[in-house]
Amino acid sequence: MTETTPRSTGSRSLQAVLLVGATGEYSFGQFVLRELIKSRQSFSRIGVYLDLSRDNATKTPLLNQLKQAGIEVVSGTGFESPEPFKGFDCIMSFLGNHGLHLQPLLIDSAIAAGARHIYPSEYGADLLVGQNWTQRYYVEKVKTRRHLEERGKDLPELGWTYVLVGRLTEWAVTSHFGFDNRAARARIYGTPEGKQSLINATDAAAYTVQTLLDPLKDGGRRTYRFSESSPTYATLFNTIAAVTGKEYQVEYLDVEAAQVEEEAAKQSGDIDAELSASHKLIQGRQGTLLPLPWDNKEFPGVSPSSLYDSLKAAFASPKLRKAYGLH
Repeated sequence: MTETTPRSTGSRSLQAVLLVGATGEYSFGQFVLRELIKSRQSFSRIGVYLDLSRDNATKTPLLNQLKQAGIEVVSGTGFESPEPFKGFDCIMSFLGNHGLHLQPLLIDSAIAAGARHIYPSEYGADLLVGQNWTQRYYVEKVKTRRHLEERGKDLPELGWTYVLVGRLTEWAVTSHFGFDNRAARARIYGTPEGKQSLINATDAAAYTVQTLLDPLKDGGRRTYRFSESSPTYATLFNTIAAVTGKEYQVEYLDVEAAQVEEEAAKQSGDIDAELSASHKLIQGRQGTLLPLPWDNKEFPGVSPSSLYDSLKAAFASPKLRKAYGLH
């Protein structure tokens, strides 16, 4: 694969950004796109990648909206060719669980195209906390980090940014984590005192865009941690009750028993169930509790909403109510 020499970035600020995997219905990338549009004048080029190997029929209205807002739609088939990534100095990945294994290929093509900064699909827990590094749910993210480090040995100008937020509030109350919102019940691996760090997707996206505007320094290999608060499960369910008017019936389960659920799912070949069980184990072990200090203070222009306000907005959203099983 022939590599393109990257153009000079001058002050080392990121000017041309391409988002990959950002057009999915519930992709965090859509939130980042909305925030980028607000800061459109700060970038020379903002693009979104459309993978033609996938069914994109339902994406036409979104793509038209993005074009009208000045966002380029860059098309390609898969990630084998560097061609779609040329002219961008930063590639942001928002690939989901079933696409994470493609990130090393995406990174190699981006580098061959001349890009020298990567935002891998993190936007969650800190992989260096507790036992996170060895958990099934994070296998592909660990491989991606190792791949970046390996490529970085020969490319000192290659940089990357890890944006860590703990857990996005909207996603924390889905069936993936044991919630049955229609029945107002939950099965939680953990205790009422167990904690997780939460921030809503809009605020997390606002911080993410601010990191793009933050000039690169110290080699351009950065980690940012942002969150709003770290409530206990007791606080979370009390807040849900205040928002919805429903008292949830909560069954707390032995944390390590999640390994039994994970193994059963693995034996049955149900990858989604396996990932969900692994995620529940991580959550129960407080692996989504984001270490302090957080970097919120670096960007005082962002004021994250409270847990109550975030959940109130989430439960009022028709799109999220569908995801919560309430439609």
